[in-house]
Amino acid sequence: MKRLEEIINRVMIDHDDIDLIYLPAYPLTGPIVGYYPNQKVKNMLKNYAERLNESEIQQNQTFMSVSKWSHEFGIYVIAGPIVERAGPRLYLTVFASNPQGELAGKYRKIAITKAEDENGLTPGKSVEIFNIKKKNANVGVFIDEDLGYPEIFKALSYMGANVIVGTMLPYESRFFKMKSESETSILTLDIESINNFLAVRSKETDLPVVLVGGAVEGVNNNGYVAFMPTITSEPEIGVVKERIMGYDDIDLPVIIEVDTSAKSLQYDSITKLVLKNLCRKSGSEENEEEI
Repeated sequence: MKRLEEIINRVMIDHDDIDLIYLPAYPLTGPIVGYYPNQKVKNMLKNYAERLNESEIQQNQTFMSVSKWSHEFGIYVIAGPIVERAGPRLYLTVFASNPQGELAGKYRKIAITKAEDENGLTPGKSVEIFNIKKKNANVGVFIDEDLGYPEIFKALSYMGANVIVGTMLPYESRFFKMKSESETSILTLDIESINNFLAVRSKETDLPVVLVGGAVEGVNNNGYVAFMPTITSEPEIGVVKERIMGYDDIDLPVIIEVDTSAKSLQYDSITKLVLKNLCRKSGSEENEEEI
């Protein structure tokens, strides 16, 4: 928290026109699934779970920290994913805090991995746009495995996103291969593959797509640092190679300017249609109607 606060403070001093700060993945807990022994993961998810409903949000340590920064600097902050508890279910959730320090929306990860499913996490049912009111900018969000599904990005485009931003750290995936660099003790994913996915999603939606990277120390004394670079992709040119932020840039912010003049049309019915097959069906009539 202290390190994040120092970086946010430095960014706000150096740039007086910042409206939104998007934090790296798992800002206060670090990732859990795939980073700890399987026999411990379910209990860890339950222990880390926090609620985002109005009556209990003040007990949410992550939200209270983020809302403090939002209020202090008069900006929006997007953070996550956190493990969110809602009734008996657990989700991986990204949330936004507005300049008043209030909850401004949340997105529950739709494309959960097999390991996340097996450890009791539930997929979300809808995409989310966060509106930055001062500039009337619409920010669509995604979380790691979502990058593999064009339906999610198309839905964000239909809902009027001006930019799509998401986080990722190395993890076991059906789309991306893990890669370790023994000479540097860095664990990462196949960056060329990630670049290709980002370029295609940006081209498909005609929107800039930003992957916010990050780094976390390995567990079980394996000596590795799990790391993902921050990567920006533009519709016309693909990944902007000179703007990829590597391991040596780990404390440097990436400043993104977004053109809000062109907006996509909103098609709520299409949004529901393209996501329908991504949602897990529970078998009950009530949940079938929700889908």
